[in-house]
Amino acid sequence: MLTVGIICAMNKEIAYIKEKFNATLIEEKHSIYEAFYEGKRIIACVSGIGKVNSAVATQRLIFNFSVDYIINVGIAGGLNKSLSVLDMVIAEETVYHDFHPLELLEQENGLGTYIFKCDNRLITLAEKACEKMKESGKIKNFTKGRILSGDCFVESDEVSRRLRDEMKGECVEMEGASISQTCILNEVPFLVLRSISDFADNGAEMSYDTFAVKAAEQAGEVLCEIINGL
Repeated sequence: MLTVGIICAMNKEIAYIKEKFNATLIEEKHSIYEAFYEGKRIIACVSGIGKVNSAVATQRLIFNFSVDYIINVGIAGGLNKSLSVLDMVIAEETVYHDFHPLELLEQENGLGTYIFKCDNRLITLAEKACEKMKESGKIKNFTKGRILSGDCFVESDEVSRRLRDEMKGECVEMEGASISQTCILNEVPFLVLRSISDFADNGAEMSYDTFAVKAAEQAGEVLCEIINGL
């Protein structure tokens, strides 16, 4: 049976997924849930915020549940000024924005790069899911590109501008790249998917508080469409 691992950083990001799949809590200590849907086994967890928490959770799902895919779903701060709050970003690749110099990762066994490429099949399924939701009016817009990760909540115009202009990020969050790196080292296909909750600028905190739950639900809906396609 195909097993899909789903990683969310926060409870608000997994709430829709638990309800949609009628998931059962199977490991309280690690916030791991199990569900069966359309002939697939789903193992979903709340990793906690940040790179270490998300990497540990990823390794746990791979070792303990032999997942065939890992999909990281949640919310992010937008960097691309053509996006709006509640638009979707499909990662083609993830990169750390707080690892310096990035080129050191190219020397790591099993990596050889600091740009972590998502699985092409999962990207295609995510595109189809977003197109379907756009046609039905559930989302206004989506894009593909680079998602940046780092252990900080970005709420500065200056930092946001640097991440956009120098690092070419579509959005910024705190887990995607560490999940990606762990998957690459374990040879597990992966995808990072984000809904925009704020714009990582001086007004980020206010926007986040207003839109975080809705953005998380929207990302969960796209995830469901992806799983339908697997």
